[in-house]
Amino acid sequence: MCYSTLLHNIYRLVYKSGLLRILLTSGEDASCPIELIPPRVVVKYGDPISVNCTTSAEELDGLGWEASEGGASAPDTQRYVMLTVQSVTQWRSHPMCFLNFKQSQCSTRLGLVIYKNISISSSIESSEEMTENEEYSFTCSILNIAPVQNLTVRWYKGNQVIYSENLTNSTKHPTNQTSIFRFTPTRQDDRTTIRCEVKCEAELNLGPKGPQPPPLMTSDPFTLSVLYKPTINTTKLPELVPVISGYKEELVCEADGNPAPKITWNYTSATAFLGSNGTLIVNEEGSYICIANNSLTTDTREVKVILKGN
Repeated sequence: MCYSTLLHNIYRLVYKSGLLRILLTSGEDASCPIELIPPRVVVKYGDPISVNCTTSAEELDGLGWEASEGGASAPDTQRYVMLTVQSVTQWRSHPMCFLNFKQSQCSTRLGLVIYKNISISSSIESSEEMTENEEYSFTCSILNIAPVQNLTVRWYKGNQVIYSENLTNSTKHPTNQTSIFRFTPTRQDDRTTIRCEVKCEAELNLGPKGPQPPPLMTSDPFTLSVLYKPTINTTKLPELVPVISGYKEELVCEADGNPAPKITWNYTSATAFLGSNGTLIVNEEGSYICIANNSLTTDTREVKVILKGN
């Protein structure tokens, strides 16, 4: 018996006995006259699928599905066969429709993507308060996710994306993944929500065949409390202030800082006195120093008051 005849008989033996695990697979054949409807399936783990395999071949010797779940075979002359799985639970499932001829075989593999919904948590490696210009790490933990190679993680500050990465683990089984974002806050970030106040968003990119919109989960927002040193508003407190003799002048000292700075004045004038909100009322020339202090540091501003005639 020649090799090709022996191989043909093996195909027939496997097919006739109902054993759908083909003994010889040489990969997909682009010229194979098989059509899968649909050719690609995106399914949530545990959900059902149904795919029809049809052929335009006139002289066939068997048509069937090789699959870890839902394998099936058609009668000798039937030119279609359904793959039906009530609950997809095999992560490494690679269903393949095969077509047997008298002395050859070809096959087409189903594009199958199995996914699970996303569960995430987020944290920051510090206390709730952060110091300006120091680096902090935010961690987004993506739990029990599959497939990882289709996962995008985004970090947000407010509604603006500030960091994005694609995870590329090739495993088909659910795994835990971590995205770490390093962030150096400034005073402008105080009370900002970086939805964590960096917000982490994980999205499965499953293509147009997948659920629309794609599965999406967002972590709880983390509101930044950024500590920063005081800065005196020099626009409201110029270095040189003229005072008309016999009149009073108000020196306004305001400072931005977190914690809110305490305002004090240093002066030698016997006639100057404090007004409301840290202002100083003066009517004679001299040097007046505003001091803005918080737990981080101190900022000062010296003002020279000069007398002007009427």
